Amino acid sequence: MIALDNLESDLENGLFSKLKVKDNPNRIVIGNNEIISERDKRRVRCHPGTVVNNYVPFYFSVRTPMLYNIHTGHGTQEINQRNIVYLCIPILDLTNENFIWCFTDGNAAKRISHYFTNLGDLNKIDWKSITSNDFRFDNADGDEDRIRKKHSEFLVKDYVPSNKIKGIAVYNNDIKSSVEAILKKLKININVKVKTDFYFQ
Repeated sequence: MIALDNLESDLENGLFSKLKVKDNPNRIVIGNNEIISERDKRRVRCHPGTVVNNYVPFYFSVRTPMLYNIHTGHGTQEINQRNIVYLCIPILDLTNENFIWCFTDGNAAKRISHYFTNLGDLNKIDWKSITSNDFRFDNADGDEDRIRKKHSEFLVKDYVPSNKIKGIAVYNNDIKSSVEAILKKLKININVKVKTDFYFQ
């Protein structure tokens, strides 16, 4: 999930971790600054000597509480969700000898989240939480840990080249046209789809 205004730069340069990226005063940072700073200190236990912000983060889920907070300005800068796009990469394209990677069973900033380096452990992610749209603390299942689990992450150390991006999901047809114009300018061929179910309506 990135801001639309960052898309052209990310397509040209690739995706960098927070601690690897070059200073760019024009880049729009999405998310809660306090949580982002916490990730500077949170150790990635399966790769000693690294912290969460050494990694490029991806979500397994869509329509996340984080997107809701960005959309409403709750605890972070408000950005209209039409200006948020999803960059979609098949997990098998990143789980090879070219990348140092892992995944979590919850928000990587949280101490209780577990880390995994074997795809056979994907069943340890709570997929019901990933796919649920009911992420209130008092949700119908009585699962008070749903928000953390819905934010399970796939992490890739330092950098992901933009040629790994196989799809871009957008809010509506107007944004689709804007994204396709950027792709045409850069002479990049990536499939762009309107996915209204990825957003809050």
